[in-house]
Amino acid sequence: MPIKQSFFELNDVRPLQSRPWIPLRQIADERLDLGDPDVLRLEQYTAIATAAVHKAKRSEAEKLGWSDLDVNSHRPAVEDWGYAPSDVFRSWKKELGINLVIDQLLEHERRNIWHLHPDLIVALRLLHESDSWFRPEEGWAEVARLKRNDKGEPMLFEIRAEFLGDYLAARGMALYCSSYRERIAVTVADPAYSPDEIETAEEGRDRREMITTDADYPDPPGHFWTRGCLWRTEWVEPATLSTRVGRDRDPHTATFALKSDGTRVNADQLAGPIAWLHFEPTLVSTLLRHRSGKLHWFSQETGALGATSHGVHFGVNDLGLITVLAKDVGDLDPWEQRLWSAHNVTPEGGVSAELFAAQMEVNPAATVAPEPKLKAALETLDDAFHARFNARLLRDHGSVPDLLRRTHRFRAADPDGLPLLAKDVTRLLMERVDVDAVADAAGVAKGERKIASLKAIEKLVAKLRDETAARTMMAPLFGIYDLRLADAHLGSSLADSGRARVGVDDTMPAAMQGRALLAALVGTIAEITAVLAEKGPSKA
Repeated sequence: MPIKQSFFELNDVRPLQSRPWIPLRQIADERLDLGDPDVLRLEQYTAIATAAVHKAKRSEAEKLGWSDLDVNSHRPAVEDWGYAPSDVFRSWKKELGINLVIDQLLEHERRNIWHLHPDLIVALRLLHESDSWFRPEEGWAEVARLKRNDKGEPMLFEIRAEFLGDYLAARGMALYCSSYRERIAVTVADPAYSPDEIETAEEGRDRREMITTDADYPDPPGHFWTRGCLWRTEWVEPATLSTRVGRDRDPHTATFALKSDGTRVNADQLAGPIAWLHFEPTLVSTLLRHRSGKLHWFSQETGALGATSHGVHFGVNDLGLITVLAKDVGDLDPWEQRLWSAHNVTPEGGVSAELFAAQMEVNPAATVAPEPKLKAALETLDDAFHARFNARLLRDHGSVPDLLRRTHRFRAADPDGLPLLAKDVTRLLMERVDVDAVADAAGVAKGERKIASLKAIEKLVAKLRDETAARTMMAPLFGIYDLRLADAHLGSSLADSGRARVGVDDTMPAAMQGRALLAALVGTIAEITAVLAEKGPSKA
């Protein structure tokens, strides 16, 4: 299938202003493969250079084209009139703006290093990791990123448009962009696009050239060489406001339901009279998807929650809804308020009793949630087994920290959440058990070792106590495993049997079911640990 002439006219190249990611610098040489034997070679070259220009200097910058703003490396210079820094974009002696990406050439190494301008990094409070720049205070959003070619050389430095617009607005600048694109094809047949001479066309800020001629070295004779080129200059405009760098007030605030009739107020109105907001427990999974998300427990029904490491004081009411003092949500950054707002519901079930006692009566509850007990319970179980049998019960695994982070009661509020919570618990405990070590301790014969981890632990408990005690003690763990299997076997009765063995009432709110499962888990681990810690003969 022949390549269409429009491919070489490059009319498909979109303006940079409309893109979610704006290239600050690009040098990309690509070889395309159409799978067409009549096309011997198809290449595309893209080069984009940019500079942030002061508003007062825009007319001066518009006089410059590709020969003035290109992808040559930057370097400082000492002239008769003074020193020219490498980050400053200028036209002869006139300073017009700054280079947001500085291209440093190490000549002896034949290596280019692209640096993001330090002022942009500091102004947006970015953290550099690998080839990405993140904004930790905004849920670790990736703001800028560097992409490399197969040789590891920089080929594209781009920034998310909303953050660039914020920075430009604060500095009173706009981004001036100069680009050159070229597409070349070598074909067996004459594509008959145009005569053997350069065709040019100019429209606005675009200049195009196109030519088809006989192929020359290094391409084989008797073939045809086609090239289309596009030179373009364009502007990427600043945002109308700078809410991050310039601290402008964000007019697009989230709204929240304060009253049971659904009356909603803007986030900036939450600092008024004392009131509480209510949220679906699915909020927790949304917040914890962020790298710096936090869930920390103060008591059985209160803790700190947020998409950042700070978090706000929350409580869980009798309906499993999350309740928070409205003022605390009003103090959050607008981006995080939008996350909370998506899970906001009209008040129901009242304020969490433990939260009210802590905040209004200065009488925090002395209760303890099962979630913070879990890590210590697992470690104590492993230590007790090691002390008695000189072996480790649980194998180490790199996924444990992430599993502990995800193992909380609110996981049960997600769709099919209770089986998913059981699945995480299974990976955290059952799948880490060293069955051979437990079988050795339980005295299981070598020929009878085809048993699962829970059955092995049950045999060990039966040996140290008795079979009836072992079955009773292990029932919640077998119930959790039933729930885990229910996740993989839709329509089975495993979910019902699992809830019954764990002691979970399916009429309870989802978050409460999750809490009951975790409480049963921690309690069972503690019972097994107590059995292991009892005085008895040790395995040498």
